[in-house]
Order: sequence, then C-alpha cells, then structure tokens
Amino acid sequence: MATYRTQTMKKFALFCLTILSVSAFAQQLEGVVYYNQKMDMHRRMTTQNAEIKAMIPQFRSSEMVLSFTTFQSLYKPVPKEEEDEPEAINGMRIKIQTPQNETYKNFNVAEKTELKTFFGKKFLVEDTLRQLPWKLTDARKKILGYDCTKATCTNAQKQNIVGWFAETIGCPSGPDAYDGLPGLLLEVDVNEGESTFTATKIELRKLKDGELTVSNGGKKTTAAEFKKIVDERMKEMGGSGGGGFKIIRN
Repeated sequence: MATYRTQTMKKFALFCLTILSVSAFAQQLEGVVYYNQKMDMHRRMTTQNAEIKAMIPQFRSSEMVLSFTTFQSLYKPVPKEEEDEPEAINGMRIKIQTPQNETYKNFNVAEKTELKTFFGKKFLVEDTLRQLPWKLTDARKKILGYDCTKATCTNAQKQNIVGWFAETIGCPSGPDAYDGLPGLLLEVDVNEGESTFTATKIELRKLKDGELTVSNGGKKTTAAEFKKIVDERMKEMGGSGGGGFKIIRN
C-alpha cells in the first residue's frame, strides 16, 4: 500500500512539474523574427510595356520584422535611413517605393488592423482574420535550427502557397497575410517565387513597449470601404497601377 501511494505521489509530482514547465514556456513565448521579403516585380506588374519593365529591377527585397506573443503579432518594415537612388535609363529613373504597411493580428478575437499607404494617404483598415485552407504534409526541414513542417494551400486569388512552420514556436502567425498554422511560419513561397518570405533571425525575448502597436496616423476604415477607394482610383487611372513606383525625369 505504501509503495502504491509513493508511486502515485511521484506521478502526481511529475504531472505538476510538466504543467508548470508548459505554463512557464507559454508565458515566455514572445519575441521577434526578421524576414527577407522578396518580390518578383516583373511578374507582379500588370503592364506589358517592355520599356517600363526594362527600367524596373526584376526583384525587390525588403527587410521586415514580426513581433509576436502567443496570440498577437505585428508585421512591419525594418526602418531604413534612406532609399537607394535608381540608375537612370533613357533619361528617366523609376524609383521603387517600399510600402510602409503594417499588419497587426489578434488571434484571440480573430481580427486584424492594417496600416496601408495608398497614393500618399494612410488608412487603418480593420477586418476579420480568415483561415487559409492549409493542408499539412509529412515533409520536414530545419530553418534557423528549428524543426519545421511543410504546409500547402491555394488562396482566394488562386495563388499556390507553400509554408514551413515551427510547432515549437506556438504562435499561429507569420509574415504578411500568411498565418493559421499550429506554429509560427518561418518561410513562405507564393507561386514558385513570385513572392518569398524567409526568416533570417529569431530572438525569443520579452517585447518592449510599443512593439505590438500599429504606428499612429491613418483614417479608420473597413476592408470593404478601402477596396472601394482603391477600385475607384484605379478606374480613374484607366486600370493602371501607380502606387508602387514613380517615374523621375532627369
């Protein structure tokens, strides 16, 4: 009887230690991840004008940072002191402007707030989080020392998405619009290289004040209202995009 009681007490003590360890890990689950965000500008452009395409570098890379806790995240550009000046071609330079967009997500209430800049005006776009139709695979690989699992899906824009997530970083977030997996997304490939997001550095640490706060400024609006604003402006311009770059004549 004494032996049984001793074994039971040992099992109960081990159970308590396990719960305390999990709780301690959950409390410490916060930090930042730095990503290299790379876009194939030629594939994303709607224009078929070969001269314009020739003046635009095919790829644009941006350094981004994701601050996260277990149920919240904020994705935004890493501040740069100044943008590089483009090379002049045929008396013109096309300057690629890095969008200063930010995306805050709250997975507890399934809501997000995006700071978007559109033709010089800032908007705070409020919307709900939508679950991507991820399918898990058996593929595994290491990213920055973390064991990652491969997941795939096709989004509403008919883009094929491949993501790699780390279950040991139990935040369901990821770069840009990609999230909804049982672990943090450390790598995402959209349409075989049209856009890629690759984690370059991970810091598990206590976040500082303001690291989960969207920058001030911007008119509050809904996703539907913002889409209407964009559609109307694009219609005025004859359907040609122009918010991502500008032509500078020498």
